[in-house]
Amino acid sequence: MPFAYPQVALDWMLEGCGPSLLVLTDSLALPRMLERRGCAVITANRDPVRLHSALRSPMSLVGARAEALPFGDCKFDAVFVHQVFADAAPGLALPEFARVLKPNGRLMISHLGRDDSVPWVRRLAQVMQDIDPSAMTAPSATAVIDIATHSKYFRGASRNFRHWEPISRESMITMVGSAPAARRLNDAGRRRLLGTVTVIHDQAAGNNQLRLPYQLACWRGQVDQDELTKPVSIDETGLVIPV
Repeated sequence: MPFAYPQVALDWMLEGCGPSLLVLTDSLALPRMLERRGCAVITANRDPVRLHSALRSPMSLVGARAEALPFGDCKFDAVFVHQVFADAAPGLALPEFARVLKPNGRLMISHLGRDDSVPWVRRLAQVMQDIDPSAMTAPSATAVIDIATHSKYFRGASRNFRHWEPISRESMITMVGSAPAARRLNDAGRRRLLGTVTVIHDQAAGNNQLRLPYQLACWRGQVDQDELTKPVSIDETGLVIPV
């Protein structure tokens, strides 16, 4: 379902940030928000053709992986990675981010994940996992960005923001019914599943509109480029091969 980046979270991420941004994301919504705030944005994606079809106005869009950015050193004030860091190899991506940042530049990483601390969400997840153990088991948003907190290339801080998306009974039934495991059920099994989902929705919603809870985990850090230039030290126990 569509996600509108919360303004309060964006304000926190951009506080004191320079204007030139490299944005790695699977959607053009965030780059457009950043351009409206006066930022000079270049958007990078592994599959730019898919994003290009959504372009409605001129926007700089390049094909690139986080692990091999086609830019010179010290080019951007900030690198903003939203919802794609989990797909990157951090050992390769983090030094690339540090390389393309200007001195004292900033890395920003955010990830939106379902908040399973809400009881009805846990119940729905259990129902789905009864038919497919891998269903609704994505890593938490906090777990995704925690990798950056231990990077030697950056020093920063994190903050979490709650986000709620309205979900109707029909939308929840469609969401569950479209899952591959649900489509593989026979007619009787599918009716039982969707009936249980309907009960979960109605009990949780009561007389109100039900809202699906998410957590937006955000992290921002300043680059430490000394790590890119200091001599490599070899542990005394390491193997040295003369050439």
